[in-house]
Amino acid sequence: MLRTLAVSLALILVAPACDSKAKLDPAAQAEQNKKDLANGAARVKDEKYKEAESMFARVLENDPENAAALAGMGRVRLAEKNYQEALSLLERAAGKLPDDASLQASLGEAYDKLDRPVEAANAYGAALKVEPANGNYGIEQAQALVKAKQLDKAEAVLREVAKTDSQAEFVYTELGDVLREQGKLDDALKSYMKALIEHVGDKKAHAGAAAVYELQNNRAKAIDEWSTYIRMDCCSEFSNNTAKVRIKALQDAAAAG
Repeated sequence: MLRTLAVSLALILVAPACDSKAKLDPAAQAEQNKKDLANGAARVKDEKYKEAESMFARVLENDPENAAALAGMGRVRLAEKNYQEALSLLERAAGKLPDDASLQASLGEAYDKLDRPVEAANAYGAALKVEPANGNYGIEQAQALVKAKQLDKAEAVLREVAKTDSQAEFVYTELGDVLREQGKLDDALKSYMKALIEHVGDKKAHAGAAAVYELQNNRAKAIDEWSTYIRMDCCSEFSNNTAKVRIKALQDAAAAG
């Protein structure tokens, strides 16, 4: 009996000492969190997601509502294609950091993966509002608006991006596509030509121009544009299943008179 009491007393005395040793003081914990967040972000950038996950998890264990850790874990889940969990984490983080452009863009990606284009467009729009000089956010917003069948809004966004960040890759091609879908063929063609001035290697602009020429019943120019596309991209799925098919159809139509 006395031995049992002695053992119990020893355990009671030892337990607090172990707990106090395991827990860091607030300042030290804050410093450790800072290191884990920085290292976790670096691992995400290097696509070492499992390593990043353990770092963000450590932070969240001590600070469950840490916005940066929630955002980091959300990006890990995005990479793992666990989109629903990613969305939940990113929404929580964005509620705490509404002016973080890259976080809003990640949120937009999560919405897009879950086929929620209106919400995706809003998130990308929020990112663009924070960083208006980053045209890529505007292009992603416009793509989401196209999926939401809001072509007029997509056109407005792309025209603004063309003013503020004309070097954003594919902005004029994306604008050309939106204009073509609205039946504004002459404006679409001008946008594709502008794309080729800004980015000579933009093969998508040649495909877009070819589509416009087909709609205008200009077979010769359509064939020229499709041929240029194929020279730039000989063997992709799009080249084999679309560009080459369109050239043959146009050539057959021309031969038939």
